[in-house]
Amino acid sequence: MDARDLRQVFGLFATGVTVVTAYGKDGGPIGITANSFSSVSLDPPMVLWCLDNRSRHLPAFEHGAPFAIHILSESQADIALDFARSGASGLARLPEDRHAPPPHIDGAVARIECHVANLCMAGDHTIIIGEVVSTGTMDAPPLVFQKSRFGRFVPSQKLSGEESWHILMDMWS
Repeated sequence: MDARDLRQVFGLFATGVTVVTAYGKDGGPIGITANSFSSVSLDPPMVLWCLDNRSRHLPAFEHGAPFAIHILSESQADIALDFARSGASGLARLPEDRHAPPPHIDGAVARIECHVANLCMAGDHTIIIGEVVSTGTMDAPPLVFQKSRFGRFVPSQKLSGEESWHILMDMWS
């Protein structure tokens, strides 16, 4: 299967955009843009995200670094781009306090602080499963990514509470 064709197919799926922050093995702040984020469990509360096995940041998570997942707002595309680049362009946005919780990005729609619960190698990526220890939210529209473009979510249909719950919990039979 051609990797470019597969990438195009995967790109049809609209996702939110996250930046994962932590402190690296050297104690300095790190940040990674990730759109491979998903909820896993409510009890215990768990999430997952994926990191390329070639990433220089993987050792931090292999050693159990606490991390924070920031769901970016629609005004934060520049932050997503900064942390998607392999250079240090996004690091200036992160605090240097190594004794604090994982570095925070101001203005994110949500922040989910986690500790590493499990790592699972899957092809050319590692699935990082985190147990949620705290969350924070703000009322702002999220940033969306599809077909290699950033955009915004425009709701077209309001679901009832029960319909929404069933979709969230994968209960449709």
